[in-house]
Formats: sequence, C-alpha cells, structure tokens
Amino acid sequence: MECEICGKTVSKGKVVMVEGTMMTACTGCASFGKEVEKPREAASPGTRSILPPNFQGKEFDLGLDIVADYGKLVSQARASKGWTAKELAMKIFEKESLLHRIENQSIKPSDSMISKLEKQLGVKLKQKLE
Repeated sequence: MECEICGKTVSKGKVVMVEGTMMTACTGCASFGKEVEKPREAASPGTRSILPPNFQGKEFDLGLDIVADYGKLVSQARASKGWTAKELAMKIFEKESLLHRIENQSIKPSDSMISKLEKQLGVKLKQKLE
C-alpha cells in the first residue's frame, strides 16, 4: 500500500481526512490531516447480498440509455444558451476538461453527470432501450 500524500510504500497506513478528502497516509504524513476510523465493510465476508455489486443505492436502471449523439447535443445546447464550456462547467461544479471529453464523446458521462447536464441545459440525454 502507498501513502497517498508522499507515495512511500507502507505496510499499514492510517486513514486521515485532509481538506475534506479521505486518504491513506503513512505515519509521517498522517499529521497533515485528522485521523478517522476506517470505513466498515457493508457485509462480512461470506455474506451474500441480493443487490448487484455495483449498486450504490442511489439510482435504479429504468431501461434507459444515453442517446448516440450526446456530445453534439450537449455542445449545441450549451452554445444555444451562449455559454462557454468553462461557464457550463462552473454551473454544474465539474471540470471544464471533463465537459470537453463528453462533448467530444471520448468518454460516456455518469448518470449523475447526465442528470446535471439535462437539468442545466434543458435537454434529454437518455432514451428508452430498444
């Protein structure tokens, strides 16, 4: 395991909160944050869950998928409002570079990002699966 602050290899790190971010740190770097209890596992080993492993408890799959030309749709909606990519990124509290990658369709946005974009731009980015 590596210290997420200095990169030193440690056998057992401490979980600390540094400027609102939880990270694993070596003994020396742990003083830069406030030590917190390690998060507990949701289920003990050997216990099976009826939920899929990637289920976060926030959203359900409603049989919707992102539209094929989502990047173009986001770009056009943003331009029609007269916003730069930087302005839209600031409005939805995301990085401008992430927005550029979505508009270029080099990455597929997460469900939470899709929700932010739909709400801010007034467009539908998801459609029913066929």
